[in-house]
Amino acid sequence: MAQRNDGTEVPHSEALQQWAAVAYEELKRVAGTYNKVISYAGLRTVLHEETGLTTGMLMQNWIGGVLEIAAQRAADANEPPLTSLCVRGDGTIGDGYMRAPKAVAPSSTSDVEQLAAEHRLLCYAAFATDMPADGGTPMLPPEVALRRRAQGADAASDAWLDELIATGELSARDPIPFRTHLEVAKLFGRSYKGHQTATFQLDESTEVWFPKMYPNGDWRNTLSDDGEVITMQHIQGGKYGGVMETDPIREYVITFGHAKPAAGPRFYTFLGVFEGAPQLSDRTRWVHQRVADTVYFDGEGDFSFSPNRSRPVQDDQVAEAADTDPQMVVTFQKQLDARSYAVEDKHSTAKSRGSAQAVFAKAVKNNYGWECAVTGIKTRAFLVASHIVPWSEDQQIRLDPSNGICLSTFVDRAFDAGFLSITPEGRTAVRWDKVEGDPILKLELSKIDDVEVFRPPTAPPDPAKLARRLELGY
Repeated sequence: MAQRNDGTEVPHSEALQQWAAVAYEELKRVAGTYNKVISYAGLRTVLHEETGLTTGMLMQNWIGGVLEIAAQRAADANEPPLTSLCVRGDGTIGDGYMRAPKAVAPSSTSDVEQLAAEHRLLCYAAFATDMPADGGTPMLPPEVALRRRAQGADAASDAWLDELIATGELSARDPIPFRTHLEVAKLFGRSYKGHQTATFQLDESTEVWFPKMYPNGDWRNTLSDDGEVITMQHIQGGKYGGVMETDPIREYVITFGHAKPAAGPRFYTFLGVFEGAPQLSDRTRWVHQRVADTVYFDGEGDFSFSPNRSRPVQDDQVAEAADTDPQMVVTFQKQLDARSYAVEDKHSTAKSRGSAQAVFAKAVKNNYGWECAVTGIKTRAFLVASHIVPWSEDQQIRLDPSNGICLSTFVDRAFDAGFLSITPEGRTAVRWDKVEGDPILKLELSKIDDVEVFRPPTAPPDPAKLARRLELGY
């Protein structure tokens, strides 16, 4: 029997049906990202959270039944085999996959892992929004690829690496595993006898970085769900904390994250090229934003990538919580009083960002009488001074009160994340095309849709700046 959160029991057959309905939708969501898979354990967590039904049975005794129902549903809908996207902790699909219902022609291959890889590509072709222009390639999960590479006839050779170098490029969408720093170094024409440090330098502004993307005694490195931001925090008592005290944040880092799978050897995969964001960082936390998802190389030392900063992270809430420097606050206040609103990038450190935001926020919130211009919320802990033209876009107006609106934290987050726009005429507009299946979010956003924004008598929001924000794509 399964149990609801309140402790009441549900027949196992009924629980299977509810779990299978969620599994079917979750696997389609996973298929929406090229080369993404989900583990059995990860799927179990989703099923339990989404249905509120749990069981004390061992996972292997019930999740196969869930996947069989989901597989049949996909087959009945003439969809590709979605259950190929669910793998064990060691990356394998398991022999039972051969017997799963499928709406595709039988294959002559007896290699179940290769068959699953081919079927996953069909799923991505049907549902993924980030398919490569060439249609993609069936890819084995990195854990499986590593084992096969080690067990192959050319296990002692680097033939696979030579082939990769010959292609001349690597994408963050391709889960190609590297066992060591030395294998990665060869992409960039470097040959080391051994390499243990977290980085090596390519030129004066670019390093190759090997962050551990799992809990460890020195660092807590986290990758955002969309893969666009890595946040690096030092663990108290760990080694190397002095790096943040003495060194500037790295400019560009070609990043190979170190993975620690549930089973099998550890490995590195390419996560993208990231740029340090000093305005969002301080001495305890470094934030890196991804600016390229592909890196090019020739194996002899030449490399390149194309930075794209079309939508950098904006976070006035983080800036208002940042440390300030009393002297900087005085300086920025004098600037604002003199109607000089520039804060140049060369002075834009974490502490100066916090100091500038403190001065800007005080002016904006005073103008609005410490009240959200959209909801009327007056509790100060829920108010933030939100930039109209984002901080990163124009150094000259960073302190300009007419480039700010006092918003509640929820409205600011919707505005910042692109779910809400404000027209030059001063009305809100929810971008409903961005809102997915979250009924509570839809309800809350509906309350702030098509609302007239309050205009204070002093430094009201500049219509030209509101128009410029829209033109910039925010």
